[in-house]
Amino acid sequence: MSDSGRSRRLQEKLRQWRREARDKSHWAAERLLDRRLCIGVTGLSGAGKSTLLTSLIYQLCHPQRAQLPGFAPALAGDLLGAELKPALDSGLPAFDYPSCLAALIAQPPRWPESTREVSAMELHIHLRRQRRLGGSGTRTLVLELRDYPGEWLMDLPLLHMDYREWCRHQAHLIDTDSRAGLAPQLIAQLAALDPRERADNGRLDALWRDYRQFLLDCRSQRRLSYLQPGRALLDDAPYGLLPLLDLRGQSGEQLSTLPPDSNYQVLAARYRDYVAEQVTPFVESHFRHMDRQLVLVDMIGTLFAGEPALDDMRLAFGHIADTFRYGPSGLLRKLWRPRVDRLVFAATKVDQVLAADHDALRQLLGQQLQQAFTDARHRGLPLFCEAIAAVRCSNESQRDGRRMLVGHDLEGRYLGFENAEIFAQLPYEGDGWRHYSDAAPPQLRPPAGMAAGQRIPHIRVDALLNLLLGDKV
Repeated sequence: MSDSGRSRRLQEKLRQWRREARDKSHWAAERLLDRRLCIGVTGLSGAGKSTLLTSLIYQLCHPQRAQLPGFAPALAGDLLGAELKPALDSGLPAFDYPSCLAALIAQPPRWPESTREVSAMELHIHLRRQRRLGGSGTRTLVLELRDYPGEWLMDLPLLHMDYREWCRHQAHLIDTDSRAGLAPQLIAQLAALDPRERADNGRLDALWRDYRQFLLDCRSQRRLSYLQPGRALLDDAPYGLLPLLDLRGQSGEQLSTLPPDSNYQVLAARYRDYVAEQVTPFVESHFRHMDRQLVLVDMIGTLFAGEPALDDMRLAFGHIADTFRYGPSGLLRKLWRPRVDRLVFAATKVDQVLAADHDALRQLLGQQLQQAFTDARHRGLPLFCEAIAAVRCSNESQRDGRRMLVGHDLEGRYLGFENAEIFAQLPYEGDGWRHYSDAAPPQLRPPAGMAAGQRIPHIRVDALLNLLLGDKV
Protein backbone atom coordinates (compact mmCIF):
# COMPACT_ATOMS: atom_id res chain seq x y z
CA MET A 1 0.00 0.00 0.00
CA SER A 2 1.27 3.50 -0.89
CA ASP A 3 2.09 6.12 1.71
CA SER A 4 -0.90 8.18 0.55
CA GLY A 5 -3.21 5.17 1.01
CA ARG A 6 -1.96 4.52 4.54
CA SER A 7 -2.34 8.23 5.32
CA ARG A 8 -5.98 8.21 4.14
CA ARG A 9 -6.75 5.13 6.26
CA LEU A 10 -5.15 6.73 9.31
CA GLN A 11 -7.10 9.95 8.77
CA GLU A 12 -10.35 8.00 8.43
CA LYS A 13 -9.63 6.09 11.67
CA LEU A 14 -8.88 9.36 13.47
CA ARG A 15 -12.18 10.84 12.23
CA GLN A 16 -14.00 7.71 13.37
CA TRP A 17 -12.41 7.87 16.84
CA ARG A 18 -13.34 11.55 17.13
CA ARG A 19 -16.95 10.76 16.17
CA GLU A 20 -17.13 7.93 18.69
CA ALA A 21 -15.59 10.09 21.44
CA ARG A 22 -18.03 12.89 20.63
CA ASP A 23 -21.00 10.51 20.63
CA LYS A 24 -20.00 8.93 23.95
CA SER A 25 -19.42 12.28 25.63
CA HIS A 26 -22.80 13.45 24.33
CA TRP A 27 -24.40 10.24 25.63
CA ALA A 28 -22.81 10.74 29.07
CA ALA A 29 -23.96 14.35 29.22
CA GLU A 30 -27.53 13.35 28.35
CA ARG A 31 -27.62 10.79 31.15
CA LEU A 32 -26.12 13.12 33.72
CA LEU A 33 -28.57 15.89 32.79
CA ASP A 34 -31.55 13.51 32.89
CA ARG A 35 -32.15 13.86 29.16
CA ARG A 36 -31.69 10.17 28.36
CA LEU A 37 -33.71 7.32 29.80
CA CYS A 38 -33.23 3.59 29.12
CA ILE A 39 -36.33 1.42 29.40
CA GLY A 40 -36.35 -2.35 29.08
CA VAL A 41 -39.45 -3.75 27.39
CA THR A 42 -40.41 -7.39 27.65
CA GLY A 43 -43.55 -9.47 27.74
CA LEU A 44 -44.68 -12.82 28.99
CA SER A 45 -45.73 -15.15 26.19
CA GLY A 46 -48.39 -13.76 23.85
CA ALA A 47 -48.53 -10.33 25.46
CA GLY A 48 -48.10 -8.38 22.20
CA LYS A 49 -44.75 -6.67 22.72
CA SER A 50 -44.03 -5.89 19.05
CA THR A 51 -47.50 -4.41 18.66
CA LEU A 52 -47.11 -2.23 21.75
CA LEU A 53 -43.75 -0.87 20.62
CA THR A 54 -45.15 -0.11 17.16
CA SER A 55 -48.17 1.70 18.56
CA LEU A 56 -46.12 3.62 21.13
CA ILE A 57 -43.63 4.82 18.50
CA TYR A 58 -46.42 5.81 16.11
CA GLN A 59 -48.33 7.81 18.73
CA LEU A 60 -45.24 9.79 19.76
CA CYS A 61 -44.06 10.39 16.18
CA HIS A 62 -47.49 11.64 15.07
CA PRO A 63 -48.92 13.63 18.01
CA GLN A 64 -51.35 15.50 15.72
CA ARG A 65 -53.01 12.18 14.85
CA ALA A 66 -52.70 10.49 18.23
CA GLN A 67 -55.16 10.64 21.09
CA LEU A 68 -53.05 10.93 24.23
CA PRO A 69 -55.06 12.96 26.76
CA GLY A 70 -53.52 11.04 29.65
CA PHE A 71 -49.99 12.10 28.65
CA ALA A 72 -49.47 15.61 30.00
CA PRO A 73 -47.25 17.02 27.19
CA ALA A 74 -49.74 15.89 24.55
CA LEU A 75 -52.68 17.35 26.43
CA ALA A 76 -50.87 20.70 26.84
CA GLY A 77 -49.78 20.75 23.20
CA ASP A 78 -46.11 20.51 24.16
CA LEU A 79 -45.45 17.19 22.41
CA LEU A 80 -43.95 18.22 19.06
CA GLY A 81 -43.17 14.74 17.75
CA ALA A 82 -40.42 12.16 17.84
CA GLU A 83 -37.74 10.65 15.62
CA LEU A 84 -36.72 7.01 15.58
CA LYS A 85 -32.96 6.43 15.43
CA PRO A 86 -30.52 3.52 15.95
CA ALA A 87 -29.48 2.97 19.54
CA LEU A 88 -26.11 4.58 20.21
CA ASP A 89 -23.32 2.17 21.15
CA SER A 90 -25.70 -0.73 21.87
CA GLY A 91 -24.34 -3.26 19.38
CA LEU A 92 -27.90 -4.60 19.01
CA PRO A 93 -30.03 -4.84 15.86
CA ALA A 94 -32.69 -2.17 15.46
CA PHE A 95 -36.35 -2.91 16.18
CA ASP A 96 -38.03 -3.40 12.79
CA TYR A 97 -40.63 -0.67 13.16
CA PRO A 98 -41.33 -0.25 9.41
CA SER A 99 -42.24 -3.93 8.96
CA CYS A 100 -44.40 -4.00 12.10
CA LEU A 101 -46.27 -0.85 11.06
CA ALA A 102 -46.71 -2.18 7.52
CA ALA A 103 -48.34 -5.34 8.93
CA LEU A 104 -50.84 -3.35 11.00
CA ILE A 105 -51.93 -1.06 8.16
CA ALA A 106 -51.90 -3.73 5.43
CA GLN A 107 -55.05 -4.76 3.59
CA PRO A 108 -56.12 -6.97 5.23
CA PRO A 109 -54.34 -5.95 8.44
CA ARG A 110 -52.33 -8.51 10.36
CA TRP A 111 -50.38 -8.70 13.60
CA PRO A 112 -46.61 -8.12 13.49
CA GLU A 113 -44.31 -11.10 13.81
CA SER A 114 -43.21 -11.87 17.37
CA THR A 115 -39.68 -10.82 18.21
CA ARG A 116 -37.37 -13.68 19.10
CA GLU A 117 -34.15 -11.73 19.66
CA VAL A 118 -33.10 -8.60 21.50
CA SER A 119 -33.25 -5.26 19.72
CA ALA A 120 -32.72 -1.63 20.60
CA MET A 121 -33.78 1.78 19.33
CA GLU A 122 -33.73 5.42 20.33
CA LEU A 123 -36.79 7.62 20.24
CA HIS A 124 -35.87 11.32 20.33
CA ILE A 125 -38.97 12.99 21.80
CA HIS A 126 -39.17 16.71 21.02
CA LEU A 127 -40.98 18.86 23.57
CA ARG A 128 -41.87 22.53 23.81
CA ARG A 129 -40.78 24.22 27.03
CA GLN A 130 -41.75 27.57 28.43
CA ARG A 131 -38.93 29.90 29.39
CA ARG A 132 -39.03 31.73 32.69
CA LEU A 133 -38.61 35.15 31.10
CA GLY A 134 -41.24 34.55 28.44
CA GLY A 135 -41.20 32.87 25.07
CA SER A 136 -40.69 29.21 24.42
CA GLY A 137 -37.96 26.85 23.34
CA THR A 138 -37.59 23.14 22.70
CA ARG A 139 -35.90 20.26 24.44
CA THR A 140 -35.35 16.63 23.57
CA LEU A 141 -35.72 13.56 25.75
CA VAL A 142 -33.86 10.54 24.35
CA LEU A 143 -35.82 7.39 25.13
CA GLU A 144 -33.67 4.29 24.65
CA LEU A 145 -35.88 1.22 24.30
CA ARG A 146 -34.33 -2.21 24.77
CA ASP A 147 -36.66 -4.95 23.64
CA TYR A 148 -36.12 -8.58 24.64
CA PRO A 149 -38.23 -11.77 24.74
CA GLY A 150 -40.03 -12.54 27.96
CA GLU A 151 -38.74 -16.10 27.70
CA TRP A 152 -35.24 -14.71 28.34
CA LEU A 153 -36.53 -13.02 31.47
CA MET A 154 -37.46 -16.43 32.87
CA ASP A 155 -33.78 -17.44 32.72
CA LEU A 156 -32.53 -14.66 34.99
CA PRO A 157 -33.17 -16.61 38.25
CA LEU A 158 -30.58 -19.16 37.05
CA LEU A 159 -27.90 -16.63 37.95
CA HIS A 160 -28.68 -17.25 41.61
CA MET A 161 -28.94 -21.05 41.51
CA ASP A 162 -26.35 -23.78 41.03
CA TYR A 163 -27.34 -26.92 39.14
CA ARG A 164 -28.34 -28.88 42.25
CA GLU A 165 -30.63 -26.07 43.41
CA TRP A 166 -32.16 -25.81 39.94
CA CYS A 167 -32.86 -29.56 39.86
CA ARG A 168 -34.65 -29.40 43.20
CA HIS A 169 -36.63 -26.37 42.04
CA GLN A 170 -37.67 -28.03 38.76
CA ALA A 171 -38.64 -31.24 40.58
CA HIS A 172 -40.99 -29.20 42.74
CA LEU A 173 -42.50 -27.43 39.70
CA ILE A 174 -43.02 -30.64 37.74
CA ASP A 175 -44.86 -32.09 40.72
CA THR A 176 -47.45 -29.28 40.77
CA ASP A 177 -50.97 -29.48 39.35
CA SER A 178 -50.15 -27.01 36.59
CA ARG A 179 -47.85 -29.55 34.89
CA ALA A 180 -49.66 -32.72 35.94
CA GLY A 181 -50.42 -35.16 33.14
CA LEU A 182 -48.06 -33.61 30.60
CA ALA A 183 -45.38 -36.01 29.26
CA PRO A 184 -45.67 -38.66 32.03
CA GLN A 185 -43.24 -40.99 30.20
CA LEU A 186 -40.60 -38.27 29.99
CA ILE A 187 -41.01 -37.38 33.66
CA ALA A 188 -40.60 -41.04 34.61
CA GLN A 189 -37.41 -41.28 32.54
CA LEU A 190 -35.96 -38.14 34.14
CA ALA A 191 -36.81 -39.45 37.59
CA ALA A 192 -35.08 -42.73 36.77
CA LEU A 193 -31.80 -41.06 35.73
CA ASP A 194 -29.19 -42.00 38.32
CA PRO A 195 -26.87 -39.05 38.93
CA ARG A 196 -23.99 -41.47 39.62
CA GLU A 197 -24.24 -43.49 36.41
CA ARG A 198 -21.97 -42.87 33.46
CA ALA A 199 -23.65 -40.47 31.05
CA ASP A 200 -24.93 -41.70 27.70
CA ASN A 201 -24.86 -38.55 25.58
CA GLY A 202 -27.14 -40.03 22.95
CA ARG A 203 -29.75 -40.82 25.58
CA LEU A 204 -29.40 -37.37 27.19
CA ASP A 205 -29.79 -35.64 23.83
CA ALA A 206 -32.96 -37.64 23.08
CA LEU A 207 -34.35 -36.70 26.50
CA TRP A 208 -33.50 -33.05 25.81
CA ARG A 209 -35.59 -33.07 22.63
CA ASP A 210 -38.52 -34.52 24.57
CA TYR A 211 -37.99 -32.05 27.41
CA ARG A 212 -38.02 -29.10 25.02
CA GLN A 213 -41.34 -30.35 23.61
CA PHE A 214 -42.63 -30.64 27.18
CA LEU A 215 -41.79 -26.95 27.75
CA LEU A 216 -43.54 -25.98 24.52
CA ASP A 217 -46.62 -27.96 25.57
CA CYS A 218 -46.61 -26.28 28.99
CA ARG A 219 -46.86 -22.95 27.21
CA SER A 220 -49.32 -23.85 24.44
CA GLN A 221 -51.64 -26.23 26.32
CA ARG A 222 -51.54 -24.82 29.86
CA ARG A 223 -50.47 -21.19 29.18
CA LEU A 224 -47.70 -21.48 31.77
CA SER A 225 -45.09 -18.74 32.13
CA TYR A 226 -42.30 -19.91 34.41
CA LEU A 227 -40.42 -22.19 32.01
CA GLN A 228 -36.68 -22.82 31.93
CA PRO A 229 -34.52 -22.77 29.93
CA GLY A 230 -36.43 -19.95 28.29
CA ARG A 231 -34.44 -19.95 25.07
CA ALA A 232 -35.65 -23.47 24.33
CA LEU A 233 -39.06 -21.93 23.63
CA LEU A 234 -37.63 -19.73 20.89
CA ASP A 235 -35.12 -21.90 19.04
CA ASP A 236 -34.10 -25.53 18.67
CA ALA A 237 -30.45 -25.12 19.67
CA PRO A 238 -29.07 -28.20 21.49
CA TYR A 239 -28.78 -26.62 24.94
CA GLY A 240 -29.20 -30.06 26.51
CA LEU A 241 -30.39 -28.65 29.85
CA LEU A 242 -32.15 -31.40 31.84
CA PRO A 243 -33.16 -31.55 35.51
CA LEU A 244 -32.33 -34.65 37.55
CA LEU A 245 -35.55 -35.17 39.47
CA ASP A 246 -34.31 -37.57 42.14
CA LEU A 247 -31.35 -36.30 44.17
CA ARG A 248 -32.61 -37.62 47.48
CA GLY A 249 -29.85 -38.70 49.81
CA GLN A 250 -27.21 -36.93 47.73
CA SER A 251 -25.51 -34.02 49.47
CA GLY A 252 -23.87 -31.25 47.52
CA GLU A 253 -20.45 -32.51 48.62
CA GLN A 254 -21.19 -36.05 47.45
CA LEU A 255 -22.43 -34.85 44.07
CA SER A 256 -19.38 -32.64 43.56
CA THR A 257 -17.05 -35.63 43.91
CA LEU A 258 -18.79 -37.75 41.26
CA PRO A 259 -16.72 -38.62 38.15
CA PRO A 260 -16.69 -36.02 35.32
CA ASP A 261 -18.51 -38.46 33.00
CA SER A 262 -21.39 -39.13 35.42
CA ASN A 263 -24.91 -37.96 34.60
CA TYR A 264 -24.75 -35.31 37.29
CA GLN A 265 -21.41 -33.83 36.28
CA VAL A 266 -22.19 -33.82 32.55
CA LEU A 267 -25.55 -32.11 33.08
CA ALA A 268 -24.11 -29.71 35.65
CA ALA A 269 -21.46 -28.68 33.08
CA ARG A 270 -24.19 -28.08 30.49
CA TYR A 271 -26.06 -25.94 33.01
CA ARG A 272 -22.97 -23.86 33.81
CA ASP A 273 -22.25 -23.41 30.11
CA TYR A 274 -25.79 -22.22 29.46
CA VAL A 275 -25.65 -19.68 32.27
CA ALA A 276 -22.16 -18.47 31.27
CA GLU A 277 -22.76 -18.33 27.52
CA GLN A 278 -26.42 -17.29 27.30
CA VAL A 279 -27.70 -15.70 30.50
CA THR A 280 -24.70 -13.78 31.88
CA PRO A 281 -23.74 -11.98 28.63
CA PHE A 282 -27.36 -10.95 28.13
CA VAL A 283 -27.53 -9.45 31.61
CA GLU A 284 -24.18 -7.68 31.36
CA SER A 285 -24.85 -6.14 27.96
CA HIS A 286 -28.60 -5.55 28.08
CA PHE A 287 -29.17 -4.43 31.65
CA ARG A 288 -26.06 -2.33 32.01
CA HIS A 289 -27.87 0.99 31.53
CA MET A 290 -31.44 0.02 32.42
CA ASP A 291 -33.32 2.75 34.30
CA ARG A 292 -36.85 1.40 34.09
CA GLN A 293 -38.57 -1.85 33.16
CA LEU A 294 -41.89 -2.48 31.42
CA VAL A 295 -43.35 -6.00 31.58
CA LEU A 296 -46.38 -6.83 29.42
CA VAL A 297 -48.76 -9.54 30.62
CA ASP A 298 -51.59 -11.34 28.84
CA MET A 299 -53.67 -11.26 32.00
CA ILE A 300 -56.89 -12.12 30.18
CA GLY A 301 -55.49 -15.24 28.52
CA THR A 302 -53.95 -16.39 31.78
CA LEU A 303 -57.12 -15.77 33.78
CA PHE A 304 -59.31 -17.75 31.40
CA ALA A 305 -56.71 -20.56 31.30
CA GLY A 306 -57.53 -21.24 34.95
CA GLU A 307 -56.07 -21.21 38.43
CA PRO A 308 -52.88 -23.24 37.67
CA ALA A 309 -51.87 -20.80 34.92
CA LEU A 310 -52.39 -17.83 37.21
CA ASP A 311 -50.46 -19.49 40.05
CA ASP A 312 -47.58 -20.13 37.64
CA MET A 313 -47.59 -16.51 36.47
CA ARG A 314 -47.47 -15.32 40.08
CA LEU A 315 -44.57 -17.69 40.72
CA ALA A 316 -42.74 -16.20 37.73
CA PHE A 317 -43.30 -12.70 39.11
CA GLY A 318 -41.89 -13.75 42.46
CA HIS A 319 -38.70 -15.15 40.98
CA ILE A 320 -37.98 -12.34 38.55
CA ALA A 321 -38.66 -9.79 41.29
CA ASP A 322 -35.17 -10.43 42.67
CA THR A 323 -33.29 -10.14 39.37
CA PHE A 324 -33.30 -6.36 38.94
CA ARG A 325 -31.14 -3.87 40.79
CA TYR A 326 -33.62 -1.57 42.49
CA GLY A 327 -33.33 1.92 43.88
CA PRO A 328 -32.38 5.48 42.94
CA SER A 329 -29.20 6.07 40.94
CA GLY A 330 -26.62 8.63 42.03
CA LEU A 331 -24.67 10.80 39.64
CA LEU A 332 -21.93 8.33 38.76
CA ARG A 333 -24.19 5.30 38.91
CA LYS A 334 -26.25 6.80 36.09
CA LEU A 335 -23.24 6.28 33.84
CA TRP A 336 -22.01 2.86 34.91
CA ARG A 337 -24.53 0.71 36.78
CA PRO A 338 -27.92 2.39 37.11
CA ARG A 339 -30.65 0.79 39.19
CA VAL A 340 -34.23 0.20 38.10
CA ASP A 341 -36.13 3.02 39.76
CA ARG A 342 -39.55 2.20 38.33
CA LEU A 343 -41.14 -1.13 37.41
CA VAL A 344 -44.33 -1.06 35.34
CA PHE A 345 -46.55 -4.05 34.55
CA ALA A 346 -49.27 -3.73 31.92
CA ALA A 347 -52.13 -6.13 31.24
CA THR A 348 -52.59 -6.10 27.47
CA LYS A 349 -55.44 -6.77 25.01
CA VAL A 350 -58.11 -5.26 27.24
CA ASP A 351 -60.18 -4.62 24.11
CA GLN A 352 -61.17 -8.31 24.45
CA VAL A 353 -63.38 -7.43 27.42
CA LEU A 354 -65.95 -4.72 28.13
CA ALA A 355 -64.77 -1.35 29.37
CA ALA A 356 -66.64 -2.01 32.62
CA ASP A 357 -64.20 -4.86 33.29
CA HIS A 358 -60.96 -2.93 32.69
CA ASP A 359 -60.59 -1.69 36.25
CA ALA A 360 -61.24 -5.17 37.68
CA LEU A 361 -58.54 -6.55 35.39
CA ARG A 362 -56.08 -3.93 36.60
CA GLN A 363 -56.94 -4.76 40.21
CA LEU A 364 -56.36 -8.47 39.60
CA LEU A 365 -52.92 -7.76 38.14
CA GLY A 366 -52.13 -5.53 41.09
CA GLN A 367 -53.07 -8.28 43.54
CA GLN A 368 -50.67 -10.73 41.86
CA LEU A 369 -47.88 -8.16 42.01
CA GLN A 370 -48.53 -7.41 45.67
CA GLN A 371 -48.11 -11.08 46.51
CA ALA A 372 -44.91 -11.34 44.45
CA PHE A 373 -43.28 -8.16 45.76
CA THR A 374 -43.85 -8.58 49.50
CA ASP A 375 -40.20 -9.09 50.47
CA ALA A 376 -38.52 -6.28 52.41
CA ARG A 377 -35.89 -5.87 49.69
CA HIS A 378 -38.61 -4.58 47.35
CA ARG A 379 -39.87 -1.88 49.71
CA GLY A 380 -39.46 1.58 48.30
CA LEU A 381 -39.49 0.37 44.69
CA PRO A 382 -42.06 2.37 42.70
CA LEU A 383 -44.29 -0.37 41.27
CA PHE A 384 -47.14 0.41 38.88
CA CYS A 385 -49.71 -1.52 36.89
CA GLU A 386 -52.04 -0.56 34.05
CA ALA A 387 -54.48 -2.21 31.64
CA ILE A 388 -54.05 -1.32 27.98
CA ALA A 389 -54.72 -2.27 24.38
CA ALA A 390 -51.88 -1.17 22.11
CA VAL A 391 -54.27 -1.44 19.16
CA ARG A 392 -57.99 -1.35 19.84
CA CYS A 393 -59.66 -4.07 17.77
CA SER A 394 -63.22 -3.98 19.15
CA ASN A 395 -66.05 -1.57 19.80
CA GLU A 396 -68.93 -1.84 22.22
CA SER A 397 -72.49 -2.30 21.05
CA GLN A 398 -75.80 -3.52 22.43
CA ARG A 399 -77.94 -6.56 21.71
CA ASP A 400 -81.27 -7.06 23.46
CA GLY A 401 -80.23 -4.47 26.02
CA ARG A 402 -76.95 -6.26 26.81
CA ARG A 403 -73.50 -4.82 26.26
CA MET A 404 -71.36 -6.71 23.78
CA LEU A 405 -68.17 -6.34 21.75
CA VAL A 406 -67.95 -6.36 17.95
CA GLY A 407 -64.87 -6.83 15.78
CA HIS A 408 -63.25 -9.22 13.30
CA ASP A 409 -61.67 -12.57 14.10
CA LEU A 410 -58.26 -13.59 12.76
CA GLU A 411 -59.86 -14.85 9.52
CA GLY A 412 -61.58 -11.51 9.00
CA ARG A 413 -65.10 -12.63 9.88
CA TYR A 414 -67.27 -10.00 11.59
CA LEU A 415 -68.52 -11.16 14.97
CA GLY A 416 -70.18 -9.98 18.13
CA PHE A 417 -69.52 -11.56 21.51
CA GLU A 418 -70.00 -11.16 25.23
CA ASN A 419 -67.18 -11.96 27.62
CA ALA A 420 -67.57 -13.54 31.02
CA GLU A 421 -67.59 -10.76 33.59
CA ILE A 422 -64.18 -10.07 35.15
CA PHE A 423 -64.37 -9.90 38.94
CA ALA A 424 -61.96 -7.80 40.98
CA GLN A 425 -61.29 -10.75 43.29
CA LEU A 426 -60.16 -14.24 42.35
CA PRO A 427 -62.49 -17.15 43.17
CA TYR A 428 -61.97 -18.45 46.70
CA GLU A 429 -63.10 -21.98 45.88
CA GLY A 430 -62.10 -24.26 43.03
CA ASP A 431 -65.69 -24.35 41.75
CA GLY A 432 -65.62 -20.58 41.36
CA TRP A 433 -63.16 -20.96 38.50
CA ARG A 434 -65.94 -22.51 36.40
CA HIS A 435 -67.05 -18.93 35.73
CA TYR A 436 -63.98 -18.53 33.50
CA SER A 437 -63.91 -22.09 32.14
CA ASP A 438 -64.30 -22.33 28.33
CA ALA A 439 -65.21 -18.63 28.26
CA ALA A 440 -62.06 -17.10 26.79
CA PRO A 441 -62.81 -14.27 24.35
CA PRO A 442 -61.91 -14.79 20.68
CA GLN A 443 -58.63 -13.55 19.22
CA LEU A 444 -59.24 -10.44 17.14
CA ARG A 445 -57.66 -9.06 13.99
CA PRO A 446 -56.35 -5.47 13.84
CA PRO A 447 -59.02 -3.05 12.61
CA ALA A 448 -59.06 -2.16 8.94
CA GLY A 449 -58.63 1.39 7.69
CA MET A 450 -55.84 2.55 10.00
CA ALA A 451 -53.78 3.79 7.04
CA ALA A 452 -56.70 5.79 5.63
CA GLY A 453 -57.56 7.23 9.04
CA GLN A 454 -53.89 7.93 9.77
CA ARG A 455 -54.29 6.82 13.36
CA ILE A 456 -53.85 3.71 15.48
CA PRO A 457 -56.71 3.43 18.00
CA HIS A 458 -55.66 2.29 21.44
CA ILE A 459 -56.78 2.02 25.05
CA ARG A 460 -54.72 3.87 27.68
CA VAL A 461 -51.37 3.87 25.91
CA ASP A 462 -51.30 7.51 27.06
CA ALA A 463 -51.66 6.42 30.69
CA LEU A 464 -48.82 3.94 30.18
CA LEU A 465 -46.62 6.71 28.75
CA ASN A 466 -47.40 8.84 31.77
CA LEU A 467 -46.27 6.05 34.12
CA LEU A 468 -43.05 5.52 32.18
CA LEU A 469 -42.12 9.13 31.38
CA GLY A 470 -44.41 11.46 33.30
CA ASP A 471 -41.78 12.60 35.77
CA LYS A 472 -39.21 13.25 32.98
CA VAL A 473 -41.32 15.45 30.70
